[in-house]
Amino acid sequence: MDKFEQRKGGTDTLSDSTVQSKDPDFDSWLSQQLQFNEPYLDDDGFCERVMEQLPAPSRRAERRATCIQYAAVVAASAIVAWQFPFGEVLSEAARQSISLYSLIGLGILSSLAAMTGGILAARR
Repeated sequence: MDKFEQRKGGTDTLSDSTVQSKDPDFDSWLSQQLQFNEPYLDDDGFCERVMEQLPAPSRRAERRATCIQYAAVVAASAIVAWQFPFGEVLSEAARQSISLYSLIGLGILSSLAAMTGGILAARR
């Protein structure tokens, strides 16, 4: 930030045009700051050795994680159901003569399929 601060008179405040990226010097300074040119630090396999020495996750920990995931899905579903305007949807469905049971069943099945897919994807 040395060059940029010198150009602006050494102050730490930025003008509105600078903040909105209308200043070409600011754009070049920002792109320079965002480049990571530091060399890779070789640790001679230290990280791999440490990871190999860690104990494998127990079956109990995996079951606990699965239970927590299912509990989170149930809690999220309960919050959505609590906020969902069931009265308005039911009255509109009755007015449109749509089969209410098929509409609700389709919504529940699609929600369960999406949540189950999310859990299975997270476990892989």
